Amino acid sequence: MPKVNVSSEIGRLKRVIVHRPDEGIARVSPRQAEDLLFDDIVHLPHMQEEHDIFTGVLKAFVGEENVLETRDLLFEALESDPESKAEMMEKISYYEELSHDQKTYLDSLPNEKLTDILITGYDKEGDFIYFDPIPNFIFTRDIAVTVNDHVIITKANKEARFRENFLTRFIFWAHPIFQNLRKEDRIINLNHIDKFPPSRKGE
Repeated sequence: MPKVNVSSEIGRLKRVIVHRPDEGIARVSPRQAEDLLFDDIVHLPHMQEEHDIFTGVLKAFVGEENVLETRDLLFEALESDPESKAEMMEKISYYEELSHDQKTYLDSLPNEKLTDILITGYDKEGDFIYFDPIPNFIFTRDIAVTVNDHVIITKANKEARFRENFLTRFIFWAHPIFQNLRKEDRIINLNHIDKFPPSRKGE
């Protein structure tokens, strides 16, 4: 991966992380909307179609290989680092209060299927909901910030975004393309710091 170095918000875009609207968004009900910090009830196919047009434009400018999809990054990280995967699954299972049997089942899944459940919260085959949706994962600008040659992993202020935060930390820590950041200690994790106030939106 080219070295991370961003010193301007208006400089030429070279590489970007996006999240294609996932099926979890379709499960956000009007009753859940406020708790999940997601104001709109959307038509998922139309939302995905618009997102595909948007990413198509990005790919035309920076190249397909430079538009990174969170789902792909998560899957590849799960494949690459079993030790970090186990640690991440422990944290998520504890936070989400999964039973021993539920965690054992998730641990037994192929990484392809586990990736979808971690993002959407829903197991299609078993028709079982493990987690709430994380509809705000589409706002990838919130999950991390690049300042010069460092990546700052932001701290979620609201519970609705905690799983996004677990997944983001795991991706930056375990995915091969970010290994130089990890080895050179250029990942700043704000989850270890309590001194900064949240933004007005609560990210």
